[in-house]
Amino acid sequence: MTLYNLCETKLNNNIIKYSLIVLMNCIAIPLILLWTAAGMVLFPFAFLYMKFVLGYSTSFLTRKCIWIYGRVWQFLLSLFVIFSPPKIHGHPFKNPGVIVVNHRSFFDTYCMNMMPISDVCFAVRAWPFKIPFFNIFMKLADYLNIENFSWNKTLEISKKNIQNNSFILFFPEGHRSKDKDMTHFYSGAFKLAIKHNIPVIPICLTGTQILLPPNRYYLMPTKIKMEILNPVFPDQFSGDMKPFAFKNHIKNIMETSIKQMDNNDR
Repeated sequence: MTLYNLCETKLNNNIIKYSLIVLMNCIAIPLILLWTAAGMVLFPFAFLYMKFVLGYSTSFLTRKCIWIYGRVWQFLLSLFVIFSPPKIHGHPFKNPGVIVVNHRSFFDTYCMNMMPISDVCFAVRAWPFKIPFFNIFMKLADYLNIENFSWNKTLEISKKNIQNNSFILFFPEGHRSKDKDMTHFYSGAFKLAIKHNIPVIPICLTGTQILLPPNRYYLMPTKIKMEILNPVFPDQFSGDMKPFAFKNHIKNIMETSIKQMDNNDR
């Protein structure tokens, strides 16, 4: 039984509930920090082996290491968090595409290890590139800085990823939502998919808003679920408003799926 199950069964006893939450933070946060430090120490050895023995490219091997880091992070939290196996519709990763994910928590990016693929180029805002140590890995992984890169540079990097059968991941809301409702979608991910004629793969994530929502500074036990929807191809839309129709369609199907996931949890 996980700490999440105990919290669910003891909801009427606030003393037990909050004691379990304190226990989670006293154990989980040090474990995450220790694993992060250990990962930074181990990375150079993994880098040398994967680069010069296996012959992987720098971006590919760095993304693989980040994915492994996330898997271990998931294992460390498994006493407190239930990670349900992702529900996958069809064969979304058969060909390269643009992945779009709803955004409820700082830990959404950490949960991307739940996907069965590791070669993913994250498109992120400028501020994560300013975090010491983390920015090194982000640059080695050749992530997209969507605030500082020009559109032409973004297209150039994304084209290189597509040619290498990699995926590009966006959080189209740009910011974490402060409740369960998705906020406005930016159009960049959809314009990029149209430009390269590749599908958009919608991914719905629930439970992270309980683990760590915006403006809260402690973790809570939760159940995290992921649903990977069928790819949507840009040639289904036409006209001058094609990017907006594409974007609105993706947002609508994600809202429907997320609402169902939230209702099932309830």
